Amino acid sequence: MTPTPIRHVALAAATALLLAGSALAHDPDFTSDFARDRCTFTTTGSNPYFPLWPGYALLIEGEEEDEGEILEISSLTTVLAATELVDGVVTRVVEERESEDGELTEVSRNFMVYCRETGDVWYFGEDVDNYEDGEIVNHDGSWRAGTDGATPGIIMLGTPVIGARYQQEDAPGVAEDRGEVVSLGEEIETPAGTFDRTVGILDTDALEPGVPGDPKFFAYGVGQIVDEELELTEITPPFCQPDATTHCLSDGRFRVTVEWETDQGTSGAGQAIVPSDDSGEFWFFNPDNTELIVKVLNACDVPEFNRFWVFAAGLTNVGVTITVVDTGSAVPPQVYENAVGQPFQPVLDTNAFATCP
Repeated sequence: MTPTPIRHVALAAATALLLAGSALAHDPDFTSDFARDRCTFTTTGSNPYFPLWPGYALLIEGEEEDEGEILEISSLTTVLAATELVDGVVTRVVEERESEDGELTEVSRNFMVYCRETGDVWYFGEDVDNYEDGEIVNHDGSWRAGTDGATPGIIMLGTPVIGARYQQEDAPGVAEDRGEVVSLGEEIETPAGTFDRTVGILDTDALEPGVPGDPKFFAYGVGQIVDEELELTEITPPFCQPDATTHCLSDGRFRVTVEWETDQGTSGAGQAIVPSDDSGEFWFFNPDNTELIVKVLNACDVPEFNRFWVFAAGLTNVGVTITVVDTGSAVPPQVYENAVGQPFQPVLDTNAFATCP
């Protein structure tokens, strides 16, 4: 299949929006009520089009024309280990650093959080530093949900469908970006690779009515791969990447896996389910039957400990081996074992990792 030229896809998306007509800031066609009460929020999540894995970074680059001058543009987006309390919710900080011709122009700290029930990634605001000649000149574009009438939006849907229209930013008079899903499955070629499981989203700004909008593309398992003329050039893997048998706990720093063995000699890997920021569950034989829960807690600010703790509890008498790896240091992993046929003995290790901060 011949890759669809990016500029053609972008033009088709823009044309679709123009045919629909311009929308007002509070056009009811753009959903702004997302039933926040139904969400259990977590700062790490597995939305395949917008991963929140600490340490994960995407670099997109390209050229833009500004008054006849060609500028080299780059944007580096990094999921930080840092969190921020915004409007009563602990959010993940996602930093974006934008440059023109190698000169820093903007640094934004975006506050994102994952809704476990829907898979949506919510957007609770951003702190913006705008630069000129290496100096911060203003903070235009900054907003936080719960302040000055601002409410959270959605930056990525858990289940994108063509035609879905939703508010991304909802800070009246400051930030009122909106998204519309305009394509699914377009094959997009970038310097970092070719992707065919994609979502095309047209971003428009209610503060700039009549402006066609900006086409963006996101790839399954990757995240953003195109932003107007910018294309993905480099992917930095996260500290720890969760998968079917792996939990990444304590802000994604600690990799936790489990092996099990029965008295008949059968064995396997624990299947990771129900993750949160600090703890995760595993099942062995049936996904409806949790066998084990492991948590890694940050006690670095507790003077008498200054450690990361590891706790575990099980509802099983099969043999269990828990391996916890600190991806942020070179220390050996901690391994906890429970013998076959013995009731699981709780793990209460408050000396597990002397690797603060």
